[in-house]
Amino acid sequence: ASVLVACGSGPSANTEDARKQAAAAGSAPGEPGPFAVGRATYTVPNAGRPGRTLTVDVWYPADLARTSGARRAGYTVIPGVVIPARTAYSGLPVSTKGPFPLVVYSHGSGGLRFVSSFITEQLASHGFVVVAPDHTGNTALDGVTGQTVSQAQNEINRLGDVRAVIDDALARSAGRGDMLSGSIKPDAIGVIGHSYGGFTALASATGHRGIAADPRVRAVVGLAAYTIPMTDAELRRLKVPTMLISGTDDATATPERNTDRPWNLIPGRPLYRVDLEHAAHHSFDDVCYYKSLKSKFPDAPQILVTTVEEYAKTGCAKGLMPIARANRLTDQYAIAFLLDQLAGQHGYGAYLTPEFSAGEPGVQFAVERPE
Repeated sequence: ASVLVACGSGPSANTEDARKQAAAAGSAPGEPGPFAVGRATYTVPNAGRPGRTLTVDVWYPADLARTSGARRAGYTVIPGVVIPARTAYSGLPVSTKGPFPLVVYSHGSGGLRFVSSFITEQLASHGFVVVAPDHTGNTALDGVTGQTVSQAQNEINRLGDVRAVIDDALARSAGRGDMLSGSIKPDAIGVIGHSYGGFTALASATGHRGIAADPRVRAVVGLAAYTIPMTDAELRRLKVPTMLISGTDDATATPERNTDRPWNLIPGRPLYRVDLEHAAHHSFDDVCYYKSLKSKFPDAPQILVTTVEEYAKTGCAKGLMPIARANRLTDQYAIAFLLDQLAGQHGYGAYLTPEFSAGEPGVQFAVERPE
């Protein structure tokens, strides 16, 4: 396979041509897409794992004409602290322009299902149904209440959670009378995750700790993926198209320990690597957005305020890539990849070239394609 690498070095004739080709593909993946965004919350009981009922958020494409008078959605961190959605609305019906690809989002260790709404909302606006479970036993609230499970159990739980929410979403789409009826393409499923969720995304397509790979998963994206738990043999089993997006200043899931090895071992093609210069671990979630809203929640518990401020140090501190740019670039590359691989909109491959990335300051880009 050929390996092509580019660092943002300023526009050239090739860069300008690549940008023209990208613009012709449709709505820019780093900006809101052609759909409005609906959001709902439901629970998924799992008959195969008694007692493990998952709380799930779903974001989905809706028609822009239906937003008049609609109520903006909110994310309840704890009672009394509701983070306003950037673009998502409650109560909108799913667009009839589907069916759409399905993407599972997996949060990081100590996270929440909606903690990267910057990309889950954006995905829905570009024509994806996105489902995200709280990985019970490894959420922020579990950490506060002392109900966090062991690492081994967490990894087993996470792979089961991905399978369970895919099963549930497909059943909802295949049935009648559900809000998701007829909305999902069963042969176009991907998984994206941050940190331990990045592990979850990759492991869903390889298997781990005796849990088999899910053959329905056709593409995966790891955002600052924590891949240390994966063996070399597991990484060599990752045969589906893969994208790894990392921050060069990530001291939690360092690229040297968590991105280099997968990049060298994963056989799936195409395989993309995007390193954002001076991005860090929490450049890939909403923690900085939460920090910006701190004054709106004067009665928030101090432990919550302290946690957000501490995490924000590795997302929007001085010297790091500005969080708005980090979020936009993450959206741009991940959504272009998923539009190309799952939605069959291959024009978006123009964003996934060294020529395009040569015009993006602060981006190191590499790709291995099939021979």
